[in-house]
Amino acid sequence: MSSKDRIILHIAGPDRPGITARLAEVIATERARLVNIGQSVLHGYLNLSAVVDLPTTSGALRAILFSVSALGLKVDVSPFTAEMEKTQAAPHSALCISFLGALGDGSSLAKITGYIASKDLSIRQIRPLSDDGMSGVELIADVDDRELSEGEIHSIRGDLLLMSRDLQVDMAVQKDDIFRRNRRLVCMDVDSTFVKGELIDELAELAGVKDRVAEITRRAMAGELDFSEALRERVRLLRGLPIEQARGLGERFELNPGAATFVKILKSLGFRVGLVSGGFDFFVDELRQRFALDFAFANELEVEGGKLTGEVTGTVVDPQRKAQLLKDMAKTYEVRLEQTVAIGDGANDIFMLQTAGLGIAYRAKPKLQEVADMSLNHNQGRLDALLHLMGFTAQELAGFACC
Repeated sequence: MSSKDRIILHIAGPDRPGITARLAEVIATERARLVNIGQSVLHGYLNLSAVVDLPTTSGALRAILFSVSALGLKVDVSPFTAEMEKTQAAPHSALCISFLGALGDGSSLAKITGYIASKDLSIRQIRPLSDDGMSGVELIADVDDRELSEGEIHSIRGDLLLMSRDLQVDMAVQKDDIFRRNRRLVCMDVDSTFVKGELIDELAELAGVKDRVAEITRRAMAGELDFSEALRERVRLLRGLPIEQARGLGERFELNPGAATFVKILKSLGFRVGLVSGGFDFFVDELRQRFALDFAFANELEVEGGKLTGEVTGTVVDPQRKAQLLKDMAKTYEVRLEQTVAIGDGANDIFMLQTAGLGIAYRAKPKLQEVADMSLNHNQGRLDALLHLMGFTAQELAGFACC
């Protein structure tokens, strides 16, 4: 069949049951052939497009026009050109660009889509992520005639994440591939990510050395100090602190907003979820048990006579160790690294985020945001907002409201 017999139908109007069935019935009856079809419904209004091959002896087009009109719909017919056929035959890798924030006035959307156009990216699909006005959108975009290089993707991601800070929206930029739609394992940092604050700072207050420890913590999280040595230096200042007093701090810590919901929904969807922390095992293990997490790793403090000795035993959970633990858990649960998610806030999380298929910076230090695939800085800092940036819509998550 020659391309001159191929047409594109664009059908629009109020949605109702049976529209697609009627179109398929006419195509079958009139010996035409359906090549491709796609449709969407927005607030009860249908947009359906179909590519159809029409034999020269077929009365399919006339039958389609009468059927669509009888259903109260509008139809537009256009020829399928050789250029369209070339584009259809050679799909290219695409980017999924998601953003959350106050989008209703159109200004943020205009700037983001304007930037996308400036990079010669064509938007193929727009999907709302929210159901409370325009507060979440996902775009799928690609280049018509070639593949995007890794360097181009990195540059686009960097520009958009920088733009997101100015626009006060949260943004994610990912390859739109099979792995984006099949994440299976999530590793989270603990201090200032899963919970508010830093446990070691609270331990330091009990030991009367809060200011000295806080300054070392600040410099380590900003990437100014080697993490392992900074950890040992801070722990030495805790020498003599009773372990029971240290354990008692766990009851005082608050979770970050949406943390419990985030974990419960992921667990109910079959994700493996765990904690990989540069903090301390007695606290992280308690969180693992409370939330039925799959794994938890942290530093172990040496205790003698019921008091901290000021030493760390075993392997320090430093940046390299965090990345290795992510790899180990992926192997344990038979998950590809491309299917993993890592979430953190400081320089100690850089390698873990770079190793994961999706690296998320949560209210993070600038050094971490520079290497992350996505950042969460707004939306009241709710961790469950990450579910939208991971591709779940409000409608899909509505059944988990009880969580």
